[in-house]
This record gives sequence, C-alpha cells and structure tokens, in this order.
Amino acid sequence: MFNRSEILTKAWADYRRDQKMGLGVRRDGPFCRRHFAYCLRMAWAVTKERAAKAAAPAALVPAKRPITCPATLARIEEIRAELLWEQLGERINWTAFHALQSELSTLTA
Repeated sequence: MFNRSEILTKAWADYRRDQKMGLGVRRDGPFCRRHFAYCLRMAWAVTKERAAKAAAPAALVPAKRPITCPATLARIEEIRAELLWEQLGERINWTAFHALQSELSTLTA
C-alpha cells in the first residue's frame, strides 16, 4: 500500500537536511540513530496522513442534486462549448476564459 522506498528516501533527505542545518544533529558528527528514527517516524506519519486525506473526501462529500432546469442545462452546454472554442483557438482571451469558468462553477455548484 505504501511505497516504503519513498518513505525511507524522504527520511534520509530530512536527516541530511537537519544535519546540514544543525537542527538536532551535530554538523559532520557521527550518525545519530535517535534523530534518524525521528525523521523516519515523521515520514511515515506524513505518508499516513496524506493517504487518510485522499481517502476521506470521497466519503464526506454529500451527493449533489442533479440540475433539472432546462435553461441552466442549456447555459452549461453553451459555456462548455465556448471554453472548448477558446482552447482550440490560436490565442486565449484569459479574462473571458476565467469569467466563463467561474460562471460554469457557480452553475454546477
């Protein structure tokens, strides 16, 4: 489930950074197992927290009610077509593009 190689690499990078900056480890001193263990625990904690955050939003997001108004559905399709047309053109009018995107997000929210 977790990529242990990446976790260990992150722990080593944190340990070397701390050693270079002198945070909790003497510069150019002997290897400090206690501080490396701390870096490894923190790397595991960050990985577990990110995995929990990635899994949690799917369960917490309430189901959206479908849009039933024909005028709103028609406007959404118009906006999507305009956005696609803007992206296919040679130049993009970013002001209009962002305005269309914000209107689309308010209509679909």
